Amino acid sequence: MTDYISKCYGDQGERLVQLFQLAFGSNEDDQYTADTILIHGDAGVGKSKCLDILSEEYDLKIWRTTLGDLASDYDGRLALGFDRITWKVMNGTPNIVVLEDVDLFFPRYADTQDNALLPAMERLIHQIQLHRRCLLIATTRNPTCIDLNAKRLFQDIIKLDIPTPNERLVMMDYLTTRCTLIKQPLDIITLSSQAHAFVASNLAQWCKLAEEMAIQESCSEVTKRHFDQTFSQVHVVGHQGTMAEKPDPVRWTDIGGLQEAKDSLEESAVWIYKHADAYQRLGIRPSKGVLLYGPPGTGKTLLAKAVATESSANFLPVSVPDLIKAEVGESEKALANIFQTAIRCSPSVIFLDELEAIFSSRETSGDLGRKLISQFMIEMDHLDKIHQHVILLGATNHLESIDPSILCPGRLDRLVYIGPPNLKERLAILQVLGKKTRLGTTVDLQQTAEKTDGYTGADLKGVLRKAGLLTLKRQQQLGSKSDLWIEQQDIDIALTHVTPSLL
Repeated sequence: MTDYISKCYGDQGERLVQLFQLAFGSNEDDQYTADTILIHGDAGVGKSKCLDILSEEYDLKIWRTTLGDLASDYDGRLALGFDRITWKVMNGTPNIVVLEDVDLFFPRYADTQDNALLPAMERLIHQIQLHRRCLLIATTRNPTCIDLNAKRLFQDIIKLDIPTPNERLVMMDYLTTRCTLIKQPLDIITLSSQAHAFVASNLAQWCKLAEEMAIQESCSEVTKRHFDQTFSQVHVVGHQGTMAEKPDPVRWTDIGGLQEAKDSLEESAVWIYKHADAYQRLGIRPSKGVLLYGPPGTGKTLLAKAVATESSANFLPVSVPDLIKAEVGESEKALANIFQTAIRCSPSVIFLDELEAIFSSRETSGDLGRKLISQFMIEMDHLDKIHQHVILLGATNHLESIDPSILCPGRLDRLVYIGPPNLKERLAILQVLGKKTRLGTTVDLQQTAEKTDGYTGADLKGVLRKAGLLTLKRQQQLGSKSDLWIEQQDIDIALTHVTPSLL
């Protein structure tokens, strides 16, 4: 069972397992371990579940309490409650004391008189240290909200992160194998890939909902259909930071035209993952960053997703709101967390869209912009010192606005221009879009391509969308109940409504 914690929480989970091993798995009285541990992580990430698994592994008694329990059990005399807990842990058996949401016990910005719990906390810790076979563990969602005097009492701090796709797969396997109504093997790889931003509690809720639906339908076992139908009922708590995910599959063949850009990205981004051994044998380091630039709507974001799909890498899309924070220093921390997540989820592709909004020239970007540029260069340079497969893709409509230091060798040093499509490329784009659209026999894509000079890929998609609406409107006016097909006349009318972006 402890393997589950190590596989689902990486090095931090392994460290938690080792702390319990030192405290309860050895008979050596002089074996050192931390007596006080602070565990932090987002809601539902699995803090309590890990402690339940470890307590069962070592046959420990858990004294778990919250601020509300302590206040109700002792009529608001919290210090007395702490002293009673201290008396309980001295019963001679191995046990752990768990303070849930310790930031509520010791809020950081509380008045001085509200710190009356600190002496009681110190007495509890002193008795635990004398007892030896006991640990005090506190949990919190945000360690920055804890009073600094209380935070200093913890000898070790462990962070349980939101699971990576591989870690989530392990969690899904663990949960489904313990579901009594799941008798036939499920495609947990597909199920796990659907569960974007799910933490341990979300996955457990999903399994429970699927099982309940099977019981309601009097089914003898849970199938993938039950998971699919209950997926929307899972409430995903908003997570902090950026998630690394498998994007919706986008292949090179799903993108019309742009062959030169595809070839450049294949060499600069995809080969890094497919031919990593060859790079190592040659003794060269591939480019860590590629910047896609050109007019809006030409397919830069679509190309970035295709890179992640073709290389089988995880995808981290980053937008401006992800980095702009109100608190001092939080923006730089958010940027650092993005790179840390990418390294954890390697191989991965970080995609920074609208790069000019974040990393414009230092002379015009202000104090926050200069700090973000400095932090970005630190993180990019750090990638040189590690051997994880992480590549950065940037996209901008205004190359001239990007700070020159971002484009230096070793950073975003490969520039790929994504220009407006020519006639041949417009035809290729229309053919790709036509595969997903009900086009009638009168539609002439060659003729449409010739009429759409100055249209981008996004414009052409908008033309077909408008043509589809005109088709629906025409059918309603005629009162026809026949199958809907987009005809050339609908496309011609749509072209009068959707104007080209590049003219």
